[in-house]
Amino acid sequence: MQSLVSQLQQLRGKRVSDIVDEAGHQYIDLVMEGGGVLGLSLVGLSLVGYTFGLEAAGIRFRSVAGTSAGAINALLVQALGTPFDPKSEKMIAAVANMPMASFQDGSKLSRLATEAWLAGKHWLWKYSVSLAILRPLLKHLGLNPGTTFHQWLKNILADNHSDSWQALKQQMNTPVPGLRFDPVPLPDNLEAPNAVPFDPQNWQVELKVVTAELSSTTKIVLPERDGKLFYTDLNQANIGMSVPVFFYPFKVPLPKTQSVTDAWQALGYKKKSMPDTAVFVDGGLISNFPINLFHTSNSVPKMPTFGAKLGIEEYVAGNIDSIKPYLGSLIGAMRHDADEEFIRKNPDYKKRVTSIDTGDHHWLYFALSNEAKLDLFKRGLAASLAFLKNFDWPEYKKTRLTLAGLK
Repeated sequence: MQSLVSQLQQLRGKRVSDIVDEAGHQYIDLVMEGGGVLGLSLVGLSLVGYTFGLEAAGIRFRSVAGTSAGAINALLVQALGTPFDPKSEKMIAAVANMPMASFQDGSKLSRLATEAWLAGKHWLWKYSVSLAILRPLLKHLGLNPGTTFHQWLKNILADNHSDSWQALKQQMNTPVPGLRFDPVPLPDNLEAPNAVPFDPQNWQVELKVVTAELSSTTKIVLPERDGKLFYTDLNQANIGMSVPVFFYPFKVPLPKTQSVTDAWQALGYKKKSMPDTAVFVDGGLISNFPINLFHTSNSVPKMPTFGAKLGIEEYVAGNIDSIKPYLGSLIGAMRHDADEEFIRKNPDYKKRVTSIDTGDHHWLYFALSNEAKLDLFKRGLAASLAFLKNFDWPEYKKTRLTLAGLK
């Protein structure tokens, strides 16, 4: 691992962005794929290894987005320091010491059913399913309240003075010393057309968390874009979502204020047809890799948007010959199709997306060994090194110039 970090540090002089600060840090936007809060330890450690590698190479993050576990990592990137601070060491401490077992805060029978399934004891799972799963599912629409996990995350935010959107936003927008536009020349003596001048005073730093709201069957991006649909005072809001079935849904009673009503009516809802309660679940159901959130067309970007996906992409068709692959394919189509369609229409994105090989680690394990945690972190670190070695920022800008019809 020390060798990987050393190689990444040697890449500090390689340009990957046109936005730099006085310390020589280069800035990018970052989007992280989801994997279920159950997979937060697995997903988190590999993503933390990836971000640690980027930081070792002198890269810092402006706007960050994600879904599910990727959203948790995106939140930590923004919450654990200012834009020019390194965050990954704090993220390591948070994710590696995560009390995963305690997140099963439902009944003993619910834990028994989950553990029996993971251990392959399907006879025990079948015995416990009627007692442990049907009752809480019918009553609460989930197995575990999720309060332990929610409190764990709230404590981390409070310890870092980011326990409301107002506080977090203030930290995210801390001025970056010596921030400036320092363009790398395009290859072949090409020139980009005059774009909007860079103004460090109006530099927008964003956090975008994708969730699914079931009452309106809508993809929601929080906090800023869609927060006005659910909160009268977004600045003081504490926002959440949950993994379907494993956690109870996260519910928010809708205030019937004029501002909230106006926001819903702008979507086409009449006052009588507005939901009384918003029901949030994991956004991975409809958009597991929201790489389009920071996309701008018809221009050459001043900084790239890097994307981190989990697992090596293998396009293999499956046989739909029983209920299990049928349901799995239904969920897979909902999770991936819109994101994949965007990438198909914007092939340049493949040049900025890293696939992190997570090996044979099971995303539902609640107790990863230290060796497994180290391996996952190292895989993310190695993925960042391989990506940065091959990423060509001037050539990518040339590609965008061509795609935008500006060449």
